[in-house]
Amino acid sequence: MNISNSSSIDLLKAVKMFTAAYETASFSAAGRQLGLTPGAVSKQIGMLESLLGCRLFQRTTRNLSITEEGRRLYALVQQPAQQIADAIESLSSADTGASGTVKVSLPIAFTRVTLLPLLSKFREKFELITLDLRFENRHVDLISEGYDCAIGNLPDMDTNVVARKLSPSLQVLCAAPSYLERHGEPHSMEELERHELISFRSPSSGRIQAWKLQAMDKEVTFQPHSRIVVTDTEALAEVAVAGCGVVLLGAHHAFPLIDAGKLKHVMKGFIERRTDICIYYPTRKYLPPRVALFVEFVIEELRQSEIVKRSERLLSHPMS
Repeated sequence: MNISNSSSIDLLKAVKMFTAAYETASFSAAGRQLGLTPGAVSKQIGMLESLLGCRLFQRTTRNLSITEEGRRLYALVQQPAQQIADAIESLSSADTGASGTVKVSLPIAFTRVTLLPLLSKFREKFELITLDLRFENRHVDLISEGYDCAIGNLPDMDTNVVARKLSPSLQVLCAAPSYLERHGEPHSMEELERHELISFRSPSSGRIQAWKLQAMDKEVTFQPHSRIVVTDTEALAEVAVAGCGVVLLGAHHAFPLIDAGKLKHVMKGFIERRTDICIYYPTRKYLPPRVALFVEFVIEELRQSEIVKRSERLLSHPMS
């Protein structure tokens, strides 16, 4: 087989169609993604199969499944094909302005407070960029799941990922004024243990999260014994606002509720620090302009965010 002499197929286009069909498991979905008909995708992949001398997909009237040869080809071409596409987009966007879709994974509570209020500003600056925002409190695999970037805690650094800090991730102890009127305010770990506590159960592991509280001169790992356990951070806050007990809540989530008088910050000397909140994206020689613009916008705007500045101050001066 002499691929270099083949003039009947556009290899770059065929590989692009192949990777889209592989990732969507559908010629129709790949066609929609690329602005082509399913027939055009099927024909181009058929030509690629003829050129390679093997089947890449098994087709039935209802299903499309990848073959072992298809898996091997995807592993070989996916990253080079993406790099070529990024390079072409980088050059072609230099004069015409960035366009296209940025697919982003976002943590719900942090994004709601810090980023969503800024989106109208982004839309005004970059009218040709579409944002596909996926709200999910999990660490996504950028490459295999097709994300351009993500925001969240990144505890284990992947060498194929670039992570840039947005904000410290702090947890603070809070309770509703109505609860404190009935039960008093705790001022020590011993007093805290005698209070009604609200716990969070990780939806992924099923474990109730321990409270790893840090003060100026000590660190305490505390397993709360609770009569209310929830698996959603929004519910965690709402249950605390309803006066059900003391809660350990993300600072970015707690600050607006504290400012509104719905919660009070208690035991200010104790905070829990988790892995910094970052925006991260795949390591690439050519970062698509649409992605680069979104990343830089988020970093620059959040540097000016009062929520982020307040978290930085709290980290430096827990008692303030």
